[in-house]
Amino acid sequence: MRSIDIKSSIIKYKVNFYDTKNDLIESLKGNNLIYLIDENVYNLNQSYFKDKLKFIVPVSERSKTLDFASNVFNYLINNNFKTDTHMVVIGGGILQDLGGFVASTFCRGIKYTLVPTTLLAQCDSCIGGKTSINHNSRKNILGTFYPPNEIKISIDFLQTLNVSDLLSGYGELIKFYLLNNKIEYLDNITSNIQKHIAFGLNYKSKIIQIDEFDKNERKLLNFGHTFGHALESTSDYKIPHGSAIIIGMLIANEISFKLNRLKEDKHLYIQNILLAYIKHIKIKESWFYFDTLLSLVKSDKKNTGDNINMVLVDTDGEYNIVPIEDIKILESSVNKIYETVRLHN
Repeated sequence: MRSIDIKSSIIKYKVNFYDTKNDLIESLKGNNLIYLIDENVYNLNQSYFKDKLKFIVPVSERSKTLDFASNVFNYLINNNFKTDTHMVVIGGGILQDLGGFVASTFCRGIKYTLVPTTLLAQCDSCIGGKTSINHNSRKNILGTFYPPNEIKISIDFLQTLNVSDLLSGYGELIKFYLLNNKIEYLDNITSNIQKHIAFGLNYKSKIIQIDEFDKNERKLLNFGHTFGHALESTSDYKIPHGSAIIIGMLIANEISFKLNRLKEDKHLYIQNILLAYIKHIKIKESWFYFDTLLSLVKSDKKNTGDNINMVLVDTDGEYNIVPIEDIKILESSVNKIYETVRLHN
């Protein structure tokens, strides 16, 4: 079994890779276990989980709310779970955000294990210790830093993903290769997927060790997230997270070009790579209304003061957080990428 060590000031933990899904499931043993499990994953694996104590979670951003978290807390309390509880969270990013939040706050913190079942969760969001829920229209505005005790991965879970979810996962992988200036790897990113997952986790873990609590270097991992998160909201999450991040990276790439930070040849090269992974996305003009997007971007917790802070790329491959003062450049870039994506699809 292969593993990756993740160093955290809170707790050191491992990512363990299993050859098969069955091997992974058989390893889920211990006392006082409670399974928080994705509804789709449960339906595909009922034979194992039907007799286990479990809370089944519908796959929706609406599950990442205080009201829904309250339902989980009530279940734990009603079943007499206490400080020695071990929660096993099985699912994608929504389950990880919700499960981590519940684990970090129930009895002031309980043990939990993550079993990520989507590509996006396996290559990115399973490490780093961020937990979050949405509140009103603000995405991920409530949360904690609370790493899991262990992460268990089997790429067998990816075999049942639909094309949209699989391509969404490539969004974060592409981001890691761009940030690491390994653009050449993007030509064959769909092959040997476990290798790419390990690359993403190793790269992100190095950033986390430098800046675990998201004060400096870790903020670079928000490349594409400024407008990506806003587009998730305006589309009512009809654009999956990873695909929204790809569109957000397209917008950031366009802004870098308009600010003369990026030469045209590299700008077009990055754009064409990103466009290839959102062919399946059908967009609506209303999702790109600039005033609505700008309002959401300004309310994002990552922005301070009056400026919009964005991660932008330079021709030499350096990424920096840049305060954007010229709103017209933002608007023209959003409009340009809307037209580019619409015509491309």
